[in-house]
Amino acid sequence: MRLVIKVLLVAILGSCGVVGGKDFPPTLADWIGPDILLLRLDKLLDTCVANYEYLTTDLLLGVAIANGQVKSILANSNVFNRPFIETLKRKCDFVESRINSIFSFPSEANAIVSKVLINSDFWQTTSTAQQTLEHRPSADHLKTRRHRNSLLHDYLRTIDAGWPTELQSDQCLSELLVNYSENDFNSTFAPNGRQLRLSSECAAAMSVQSKSYGYRLTHKVLFYLVQERQHFYNVDESMIRDANDRLCGQILREARLIEAARFPGALRDLFMEQIFLCAFAGYEEFRTQNWLKEIVNWQNQAGCFKSFEVDLGMGTNQLQADCSTHMTGVGAAVLGLFARLQLVE
Repeated sequence: MRLVIKVLLVAILGSCGVVGGKDFPPTLADWIGPDILLLRLDKLLDTCVANYEYLTTDLLLGVAIANGQVKSILANSNVFNRPFIETLKRKCDFVESRINSIFSFPSEANAIVSKVLINSDFWQTTSTAQQTLEHRPSADHLKTRRHRNSLLHDYLRTIDAGWPTELQSDQCLSELLVNYSENDFNSTFAPNGRQLRLSSECAAAMSVQSKSYGYRLTHKVLFYLVQERQHFYNVDESMIRDANDRLCGQILREARLIEAARFPGALRDLFMEQIFLCAFAGYEEFRTQNWLKEIVNWQNQAGCFKSFEVDLGMGTNQLQADCSTHMTGVGAAVLGLFARLQLVE
């Protein structure tokens, strides 16, 4: 474990200040508007359409989320360039339909979560509410390079600490998404008035009282976002908001640390996930043009996102050669979300 941390730390600190990947265009405007975001989403979707048989659930989830944002844009009567956005929706619909040939009737937790959440209707929203974190973490402690590197070293040592694990995350999400009375995963987000019945293991794993880092922290935010959209009658919405306040406050500290380290490639996928989840949750600290511009600049000529540390790999298809399917899925979600925020607000 110590050797892994040391190797990762050397790779990250050695890459500080290096911009990897294949950018298009070479420079971006100071303001990344919805036209740029939607054009880049279109480029990403073209690669997905061309590699339909090779799509993964990670990528499909990101496209479904983006499709939910596109549908939300089209629901607004004043939307600009409607024909182009309707074309985007059709491409998203086609890519999203791939889930039907991957899973027929899911049974395992991962399959249930994939089948239910890879549905753009679940992610469609008209909410543009913004809020700030009441106790914003200060970035003053990140000013010196020595302190920055020390904090980054400590962060890498704990980045896999806490709960939930990936397996627990799927299991706990499935507990939110399955109607226990009917065991019918397709009816989980239609009728309101369901009662949340959470196992003791999931209650402990998702507790905001237990410290988590990295992806385990973002998995908690996803859990509470999904829980909020389920409208359980025995769950106080203020409790969910308090949980997200606390979790996104912790994530803001991590995101600022990654920024202070100049966005090392090995942490870009995590950074994108942090920005999407907490921006989707409504926190304006994550809706900054500086961070958006940085993320958009990581998209390569294939329309994909892939950390430059692993950009040398070759594959039998474009997705394998040019894309990290998880990172590209998160990229699709980011592009769709920020386009909606700018067009519908």
